[in-house]
Amino acid sequence: MPDKDRELQAVLQDYAARGFTLACQLLGNTDDAAETVQDGLLVLWRNRAKLDSRRNPRGWFYRVVRNLCVDRLRRRRLQTTLPLDEARAPNERCGDPSGIAQANEYRTRLRRELEDMPPNLREILYLRDFHDLSYAEIAEVLSIPAGTVMSRLHRARMELRDRMGRGDRRSDRG
Repeated sequence: MPDKDRELQAVLQDYAARGFTLACQLLGNTDDAAETVQDGLLVLWRNRAKLDSRRNPRGWFYRVVRNLCVDRLRRRRLQTTLPLDEARAPNERCGDPSGIAQANEYRTRLRRELEDMPPNLREILYLRDFHDLSYAEIAEVLSIPAGTVMSRLHRARMELRDRMGRGDRRSDRG
């Protein structure tokens, strides 16, 4: 296999894994996420000749996956997310049963609060804080100005902080 093919295969595998995580977070369904990423990889494959000329191929692929997710969500009118195994509770103690229980409770609350947030705020948190995209990359993925990214991200973080600060005072939760 020529080196260029190996490089492309490595890129495709990396993008597929990253895209799958984002699609799971936005769609909340692994089957839908897998289909969406497959569709995204087809778009990438069809545009592989232009890949080297793109300023930010990773950001472009995130944008493709995000747009495919939005299309899928529009079709089914359901917006949920999968568990955030990467989320860490404050002061999580490894091996300590009470620390593990607190961490699990924190992750459950975080997941629930994120699921209840408006989609535009939820997705910007995922892109920045879970996928570590830069403001410029997020602006490209969402097709919005960088200034909008910063203000929306600030608003999303404030809303999440407020939601998490409410604690168990929300009686409508189970």
